[in-house]
Amino acid sequence: MKEYPLNYREGSVPAPVAEIPFFKTLAPEIVEKMLASTTMLDCDPGDVVIEEGDAGRDLFFLLKGRVRVQKDGSVIGAASGGGVVLGEIALLKEGQRTATIVAETQVYCIKVEQAFLDTLDAEARNAYYAAMYRFLAELLAQRLDSASEKLVSAEKMIAELRKG
Repeated sequence: MKEYPLNYREGSVPAPVAEIPFFKTLAPEIVEKMLASTTMLDCDPGDVVIEEGDAGRDLFFLLKGRVRVQKDGSVIGAASGGGVVLGEIALLKEGQRTATIVAETQVYCIKVEQAFLDTLDAEARNAYYAAMYRFLAELLAQRLDSASEKLVSAEKMIAELRKG
């Protein structure tokens, strides 16, 4: 895995980053400060992007490629495409990584170091937190809804198998 500073011009958000839904919720001056603390990751298949159990509060946004999500060594999901957020649970779990993220294909993602918050005044920091927690609440609600639908479907399948 290679990590290098995000190449951008001050006052101009790179197109792939501008398309990330979370970035669209933030004021331009906050995005500008975030970009200054953002690096690009270039991952080969098999590279570990995030390691379960590690400490860290950085947010990752998948720009291109496909990753698998592992918990205790078992694959529990996958993600692909532009703008998918990775590592968000650590923001809610006191900086503890809850899953391992492994590149399945060539992966490009950005890593936003939360240290950028120290560069914001109190009002901008509060605006960032409000946007982030709203974004995370909506994301987690979508995931819970999807998991609930899968659980109901599995329960129906098990009930049918028991009948038959």
